Amino acid sequence: MGFRKTGLALTENEGILLALISRAEPITAYHVAKAYERSPVSTFNTSRGKLYPMIQRLRAAGLLRGVAVSGDGRRTEKLETTEQGKEAIKLWIQEIRPAHLLPEDPLRTKVQSMDMLSKDQKIKWLTELKIQLLKKLEDVEEYGKKVSVAHHKLVHDNAVRTIRSRMDWLELVLHDVVNEEA
Repeated sequence: MGFRKTGLALTENEGILLALISRAEPITAYHVAKAYERSPVSTFNTSRGKLYPMIQRLRAAGLLRGVAVSGDGRRTEKLETTEQGKEAIKLWIQEIRPAHLLPEDPLRTKVQSMDMLSKDQKIKWLTELKIQLLKKLEDVEEYGKKVSVAHHKLVHDNAVRTIRSRMDWLELVLHDVVNEEA
């Protein structure tokens, strides 16, 4: 359900992008893309092939405007949110959707189908997953040292707690697998 159908309602991706631009404005589309690339949060990462069209849609809807960078021969523009864009962000922040309460979790879904794997395959997959989660935790910790956004400590704490909670849960799954009967 995008902003075109319901006035100012934004999709999650549109809300994330518009809020980022609002916090960093004025900012070029190139710098927005760089911010997406640097983020260790997988839902925040997106390709430039999706990002630039989303920026154009938000501009066409009157939620963003471009201000030309003087003296730039490439016609670079710095993006800013309009008043209508700021109102759309406020509505997006306040909206509570079912997916916010229990987000989709592909790992939880995969665990439901793990019975298709042998015990050794399950253990190998869970062990690799834990290794990758540890790496992601390191990435988040390092990223947290470099970035400063509103409520930075709370946002960073949520990311760290989420990863640690997943690691604790995977430990329970691994324990269950190791102790299952052949």
